[in-house]
Amino acid sequence: MKNLLRLSFLLFMMVAFAACGNDDEDDMPSTPTCSQSDWVGTYSGTQNCSGDLDTLNITITASGSDAVIIEYEDIGGFTSVEYDPLTPNQCVIAYSETDQGITVSLDATLDGDNLTMVESFNGDECTITATRD
Repeated sequence: MKNLLRLSFLLFMMVAFAACGNDDEDDMPSTPTCSQSDWVGTYSGTQNCSGDLDTLNITITASGSDAVIIEYEDIGGFTSVEYDPLTPNQCVIAYSETDQGITVSLDATLDGDNLTMVESFNGDECTITATRD
């Protein structure tokens, strides 16, 4: 009886250790990775500011070895904006600056060919959604 108990305990320990192995990396969700070259390109999309929609052309160019310059202009040519240089952290850009009491922030996310940017000017937000041309 003691041998059967020891054998059962040993078998239980072997199964417990086997169950604690590493998970397959294929089963783990992947975190998207982006480099500077993934960001670079031209995009077309829309800007939504409190329900007002504008059509935009966005150009992202490389700056140095890891930063990018984001420029856009609405189709009518009334608004032109440039952010430079911004350094992405993988597929995300987070930028904020306050100058003379005005705070400007930009949160941009790249998902494949889809670009989403949320801009804020002293609390007024605009959302830009665009696709690489």
